[in-house]
Amino acid sequence: MRKLFLGLLLIISFNTYSQFRRPLEKRNHSLNKLLKEIRDFDDFSNATIGFYAVDMNNGEVLSSLNKDMSFRPASTLKLLTTATALELFGPEHRFETRLEYSGSIDSINRLLNGNIYIIGGGDPTLGSGYFDSTSGKQFLDNWTDAVKAMGIDSITGAVIGDGSFFSRDMLPASWMWEDMASSYGHQPCGLSIYDNNYNIYLNTGSNIGDTAEIAGHYPGIPAIVFNNTITGDTISSANVSIFGAPYSNIRYLRGRLPLNENNYKLTASVPDPALLAATQLDSALNANKIAIGKAATTARILIERDAYIPRSTMLIDTYSSPELREIIAQTNIHSINLFAEIFNLHSGLKLNAVPETEVAADSVVEYWAKKGMKVKGLSMNDGSGVSWKDIVTPAQIVFLLKYMRFNSSYFDDYFNSMAIAGVNGTIEDMFKETAAEGNLRAKSGTLTRTKAYSGYVISVSGREIAFYMAVNNYNCPTSVTVSKLEQLMTALADFRK
Repeated sequence: MRKLFLGLLLIISFNTYSQFRRPLEKRNHSLNKLLKEIRDFDDFSNATIGFYAVDMNNGEVLSSLNKDMSFRPASTLKLLTTATALELFGPEHRFETRLEYSGSIDSINRLLNGNIYIIGGGDPTLGSGYFDSTSGKQFLDNWTDAVKAMGIDSITGAVIGDGSFFSRDMLPASWMWEDMASSYGHQPCGLSIYDNNYNIYLNTGSNIGDTAEIAGHYPGIPAIVFNNTITGDTISSANVSIFGAPYSNIRYLRGRLPLNENNYKLTASVPDPALLAATQLDSALNANKIAIGKAATTARILIERDAYIPRSTMLIDTYSSPELREIIAQTNIHSINLFAEIFNLHSGLKLNAVPETEVAADSVVEYWAKKGMKVKGLSMNDGSGVSWKDIVTPAQIVFLLKYMRFNSSYFDDYFNSMAIAGVNGTIEDMFKETAAEGNLRAKSGTLTRTKAYSGYVISVSGREIAFYMAVNNYNCPTSVTVSKLEQLMTALADFRK
């Protein structure tokens, strides 16, 4: 009886201890001490800081600060966008672009009485520089060979680019003017080409204040007009910007370059990707002595001129993208806004929404709400995180990470799409000779006065951790904020509790 009593006492004592012991996130361990130091950092006195780290296997919260407060996520929003695309389409999915013709072929005269159409299917990888299989102009050579194989030496009509797979209004409405024509302001067109980027080359002389010379641009943008006020100055690095609206052929170049600059490369977003695709194929066909009767154009332009005739077409060739898992890996490791925006639109279509950015984003939020995510405090206005209207909570992203770890059939592809600490992507130069190097996987996010990181890490004590951290509105250089958050991530890898 005495042994039974002592056993019951031990059980009661253990249960009482378990019930009343402080949760780990409220204890005075090393991670919480560091988090407090960062919270009290003077240059963060006007900032909002969010942090949430969870042991995914037992659900224990390791540390938490403002986990249910909304933060601008910047590019960490891509974790949500890419997860949605993986779940809806599967990692082996490929996007397609079709080459078609209308009219009839006169086989005797090798003449096409009609038009050539490039029908976009929302593939972001046509001519993309991110994959060996797509880089360069191999697709143009293939299409030229396919046209020749049809017995065509001349065309009475035109090459017409059709990007109508998505909405005509390519640009997310909440993007800022400074984002629209920039190298990261990729416009998600139903017919994209060359990552929807082109380069402008500039030279400066030896005199302060002289306007920089535009040496050229590549690939050639149809009818582009540069309003250029970039000048040379005694500065050590470039401070230049480019502005312009979608479909507009006017681009405004502003800022300063160092003196005696030769062929400075300014990368910009293509104003009309479907038109560029049409003109590129037009040039390739002409170079192969296939005469074309009319200038390259797009379905959008013809519709606006009331000159579009609904097509009855025949297939010439189909271009297929790399597998979705490969595109998602590039998206998260290199933070490619174009790919993320196109994933958002595809997801919207799959969820029966119209292919407009904001509507598609709403459908994605609703999708995750049905998966159990508490979406209060989540506002998704694009797929890439460029919009200043985007907000998420740390708890929402950690929910996403846990869901993908335990509920998704595609976790390996998702996990492998994140940059590896000290190895590649936006965290390649971080975490050297720490427990996080080669171990931590994360997506970073950066906007003006916004820095965020989210991902997975295994601690030295064997905990499998999902985390999210963000600082909005800091008063120091971004490099200082990065250093502080790097310390937090390293502390997660070093966590010994």
